[in-house]
This record gives sequence, structure tokens and C-alpha cells, in this order.
Amino acid sequence: MYSHGLPRSRRLHLKNDFKNIIQSGRRIAGLGLVLWWKPAPMGHEDKRMGLVVSRKLGNAVQRNRIKRLLREAFRLNRERLQGGVDYIFSPRDSESLASADAAENAVLSLCRQAGLVLEPSSADQKSAQTYE
Repeated sequence: MYSHGLPRSRRLHLKNDFKNIIQSGRRIAGLGLVLWWKPAPMGHEDKRMGLVVSRKLGNAVQRNRIKRLLREAFRLNRERLQGGVDYIFSPRDSESLASADAAENAVLSLCRQAGLVLEPSSADQKSAQTYE
């Protein structure tokens, strides 16, 4: 059976990975969310994602909901994001990420600002229009 979740191989989970990306990676903030990114080390050609959620955002139920929404936003849009990059998202405002649409918009907006979204070519757009 096919799993719709974000596999463990596409998640950052080592303390040294987080520390390395946050200290020497690039950072951008906006829409209640902060993004750190850095090219992945050799051997990791796929996109990997990590989350840093502060206790200031609320109790465990609220923090876990925000993490689920951000993981889902990343999973749904990972084909549009640049490969070979490690991403770390850190929400700063739980109210601006209260819905799945808001979380998806925040993730895509930050990735666009960082230049990490692969826009479809004009040929792909034309072929998509012909099928509509």
C-alpha cells in the first residue's frame, strides 16, 4: 500500500544537521514563518525537511497541529521545490498558519522569495492549457 506521508528519508532528524544548516545556511523570514536552507551534503540528492517549533506557540496539541500542516504543505509541493537542498521551517505565529491553505501559501511564498521554486517552463504551461 502506498503511504501518503513524508518518508523518514526525506526528513532531517540529526542534531548536527539542524545545527549546520541554521549556522551556515541562508535564512529568510515572512508570513509567520522562517526558512533556513542549504545545499544538501553529497549522497543526499533529494529534498529533506526539518521543523523547529518553539514552546512559545502553545501547548503540545497546537505545536503538533502546526507541524502536521507544515509537513503536509511541504509534501504536496515538494515536486515544485529545488532538489538537493535541505529545508528547515520554524513557525513564529500559530495564528497565521491556522489552516492548511495558509501553511501552504507561507511555505511556497518563502521558497519563491528564496528562489527555490522550480517554475514550469512555458512549454509545460501550454500543454497543460490544451488539456483543460
